[in-house]
Amino acid sequence: MRRNRAEQREFNRRALLASARHLIATQGTNVSVDAIAEAAGLTTGAVYSIFGSKRDLILAVIEEGVHEYLEDIERLRESEEALPGLLDLYARRVAAGLDGDFREEARFEVLLVLLCLDDEFFREQSLRLQHRQRDALAGLFTGRAVSDGPSPRRVSSSEAALIASSLLALTSGFLLRGVLDDQVRRDTMARACAALAHLVDDGTAAH
Repeated sequence: MRRNRAEQREFNRRALLASARHLIATQGTNVSVDAIAEAAGLTTGAVYSIFGSKRDLILAVIEEGVHEYLEDIERLRESEEALPGLLDLYARRVAAGLDGDFREEARFEVLLVLLCLDDEFFREQSLRLQHRQRDALAGLFTGRAVSDGPSPRRVSSSEAALIASSLLALTSGFLLRGVLDDQVRRDTMARACAALAHLVDDGTAAH
């Protein structure tokens, strides 16, 4: 079925995002606009028409990844798991999303960090987006039962913020470590994430 103008523009936008992410991960952030457009089967004019600049295209790639991440967080809200089970579930979903392109995803993350070191604009924007991820995770954990049982204590907002920050750091570390060590297992990451539940007192011990 033939696409209308709006549908074609969205199709082109997504094609450019996909090609940009792949080429940045495999060739670096200095990849040319021409190469990105060619990989998407489009002209360079489409890049500037849709995104305005290469910088805005790269930012859109980053924002697209965060948007997908936030959608996954929203789906996790449906779970009735207590904190340890929810952390395990989160880690396994993160791991499942890496199947097939583990090294490419890790390379993209490394290049993004390097880009942030050299470019204040991307550092500020990446920090803003990271805060959105942290806040979404904190919202997911706030009020969650600390353990299974008839009257469990609930996670406070400050505890949820601590767990969220720790979780983001932990999963990023596993991602980067997996580039160097093929023996790093996804179930190990899930177990390590679930262990973050111990950052919260379950109420059985004195504070």
